[in-house]
Amino acid sequence: MTAPTFDSVSTVTVIGAGPCGCAFAADLSSRGKSVMLYGHPDHRGAIPMIEENGGWLEADGAFEGKYQIKTTSDLYLAIRHSPFIVTTVPSYGQDTILRTLSQFDLRNHTLIINVGNFFYLAARQKVNAHAILETDISPYAVRITGGKVFIKGVKKSLAIWAEPPTTQVERLDAGAEANLRRQVESIFSQNLVWCKNLLEVGLNNVNPVVHCPAALMNAGWIEATKGDFFFYAQGMSPAVSRVTEKVDQERLAIGRAYGLEIIPITTYMNQNYSHECEPFANYHEFAVGSVIHNKTKSAPTSMKHRYLLEDILFGMVPWYELGVKAGLPSPTIRSLIEMASVVSGFDYFEHGRTLQSAGLSEATSEQILMALGGPSDKAPTRALPDSPVNNSLDLHVPLPTPQAVA
Repeated sequence: MTAPTFDSVSTVTVIGAGPCGCAFAADLSSRGKSVMLYGHPDHRGAIPMIEENGGWLEADGAFEGKYQIKTTSDLYLAIRHSPFIVTTVPSYGQDTILRTLSQFDLRNHTLIINVGNFFYLAARQKVNAHAILETDISPYAVRITGGKVFIKGVKKSLAIWAEPPTTQVERLDAGAEANLRRQVESIFSQNLVWCKNLLEVGLNNVNPVVHCPAALMNAGWIEATKGDFFFYAQGMSPAVSRVTEKVDQERLAIGRAYGLEIIPITTYMNQNYSHECEPFANYHEFAVGSVIHNKTKSAPTSMKHRYLLEDILFGMVPWYELGVKAGLPSPTIRSLIEMASVVSGFDYFEHGRTLQSAGLSEATSEQILMALGGPSDKAPTRALPDSPVNNSLDLHVPLPTPQAVA
């Protein structure tokens, strides 16, 4: 299959009209691209706000201005708008989008999942997209308030991974693959760091490290105030920050077990946000001193927030299971998953994006790594056993009645 030859992309469809989707739309429009923003009929997000403004999206902060945005709740129209589709729906909404996308012929479409959270595990046998790519984290720190999308900050770089060639589409030659990368890079205003495998992207997502300890350890304050406190400066006390750093150490250890050198959390924050002061020495210093993260309070309003339902179900659960496969107990990560299960009233291990749901429960760590794109250049794996592994994939078990709130 020969990809079209051009250096940039003039049209982009964004699936998901929440804060991140709106920030993406404003960013793309500010660079002259034609954007169509899709909102699910049952979850239209900011589309009514844009429609009430005559099709204009007003942005403040990093992308200040008013931008003409096409909107729709008809996925067929959204797919026709552009061969490049960026999804920004939370991970717990990905199954709904995946089921809908599987009804369309996407052989000429590139699907970019932001944030991925191992989306490829669920998608690789469900859609026939020309390419599926995942990023590690949202490009923006953003809120919708007062009829505007307020973009507090823009990350400097994103980790991204493109699926290995599959039997569903014709293999790209080196030139076509390089051209695809240039096209994808023109969609993002951030620097893209291309990863060797999906595991590298999944472990680079710092959201579970940042959000989960603080949400669970501030449960009383969240329920008493409905989130009326500064999540970073007030919620991430020295004790909470120590737990955060312990979770991060376990995340890094899982990466090393698979031959990956993942960036520590404080280093990541220093690299991706501009600060007027010297680089922060530890995570607590960052939480208290970051201007960007303390512009708004940003604390969860309840314990049904995406900081648990997304970051534990689709982040910590696969991390933990990957660690166990590599012989690592990850006790702090496991404790937080179990605590979240008690708080939320359902089993996160059962309903998360597990290896069992991906058909990899019986695989070795080496086989899992190969299924996720192969080893990095730094870490040749041991030879695989002769017996094949069942890599058939099914969607993970749907969530029960608990629903996430903003």
